[in-house]
Amino acid sequence: MYKMLCVAWREFTATVLTRGFLIGVILPPLMGGLSIGLMPLLMNAAAPKVKGHVAVIDRSGVIQDRFAGGFTPEKLREWQAADINNGMRKASSFVSEDQKKMIAEQASKMPLPEIEVHKLDAKADVEVEKKAMLGVSGRGDSATTETRLALVVVHDDASSPAAQDGTPPYELYHAPKLDIEWIGKIKGDVGQAIIDARLEKGGLDAAKVKSLTKWPQVDAQAVTAEGTVKTNEVAKILLPGAFLFLLWMSVFIAGQGLMTSTIEEKSSRVMEVLLSAVSPMQLLTGKILGQMGVGGLIMTAYGGLGMAGVIYASLVSQLDPMNLVYLGVYFIIAYSMIACMMAAIGSAVSDIREAQNLIGPIMIVLVIPMMLWLPILRNPNSMFAQICSFIPPLSPFIMVLRLAGSEPVPTWQIPATIILGFVYVYIFAWAASKIFRIGVLMYGKPPNFATLIRWIRMA
Repeated sequence: MYKMLCVAWREFTATVLTRGFLIGVILPPLMGGLSIGLMPLLMNAAAPKVKGHVAVIDRSGVIQDRFAGGFTPEKLREWQAADINNGMRKASSFVSEDQKKMIAEQASKMPLPEIEVHKLDAKADVEVEKKAMLGVSGRGDSATTETRLALVVVHDDASSPAAQDGTPPYELYHAPKLDIEWIGKIKGDVGQAIIDARLEKGGLDAAKVKSLTKWPQVDAQAVTAEGTVKTNEVAKILLPGAFLFLLWMSVFIAGQGLMTSTIEEKSSRVMEVLLSAVSPMQLLTGKILGQMGVGGLIMTAYGGLGMAGVIYASLVSQLDPMNLVYLGVYFIIAYSMIACMMAAIGSAVSDIREAQNLIGPIMIVLVIPMMLWLPILRNPNSMFAQICSFIPPLSPFIMVLRLAGSEPVPTWQIPATIILGFVYVYIFAWAASKIFRIGVLMYGKPPNFATLIRWIRMA
């Protein structure tokens, strides 16, 4: 046992105490945590200043005045406030109340964009007017209200009922770098002006119709033992995916490191020195345990960053603490199976290029859970999802995804998959030990899968 632990400690320190590991694994979570702390300051930053005008060629004669009414200082201030409130509503589960007040106060002090509407002659040449936008950036203090940001060409039949063939009632041309938010406002205002003109032409009160058809806004709330909490549809999709990705990343990085270190030690003949002090089984077990510590460190670092994000976004109510326990258990199962395969492949080849042919099927298997993310999340208790939960090495990945979903998993399947998972680990370890015992001192032509199966039977 002592020798095995010494091998595990050597494997762990040889990986985590390198500059590449510290930079590639530890630094990103630290940067992510820093970005979370800076998010309120970044959200408070003023948007790029916009100056210019929107030109309108209204061949219908009834649209341009309605459209221009949306670009008065009062309307622009209302639009700016509505845009902020809409963003706050969407981010209600990701931003604290104090941060909302800070952002709203800062946004209320933002200067209004200087946007005007210039009415052109209905018979103006569109091609000539379009040239006024060449070389226009659409933002910055160097621009003036004479800078053309967009050109709207309204057809003469725009106020008539919509064409059955889908022909648009107007055309919109804009500067290449005009912010997409302003493009959306122009399209929305032109569309609303056309609808208002059609309603008026049909003898209807446009203001009354809009008030009657305004879509009601409501915040869905989930009922819990602690009270009601706001439901976050995005979190319901991202949280299960975060659990799956965290498990996948930690298992893959640790397993890849195990295979690489095994190949390097074999090709440099260090393996022969190690085998003079420990048995092949002690060496294999020690290396697997050492890289398990690496995978656990990665999962802890990124999982800690994820928990900080969950707390910051006030989503703790949507996270079951038992899912963290199951994540640790299924990590041991998933890593052990993948590590056994990686160690077996690493011991059977002499360089990383030879390992590519053997590792290909394993990589395909590792990618399958990522491909099945959304289908299983949508129906976690389907027959397909339940069958995949018992197939190695997919089982731990699928179960982590199902457990983090919104639909409860049948209780009996959790202990069943855990027990069966450790049975799979024993089988994988038994096969890997036989391949490792022969392959670790075998040089020459790299084996194929048929050869590996023969080694399992021979050893």
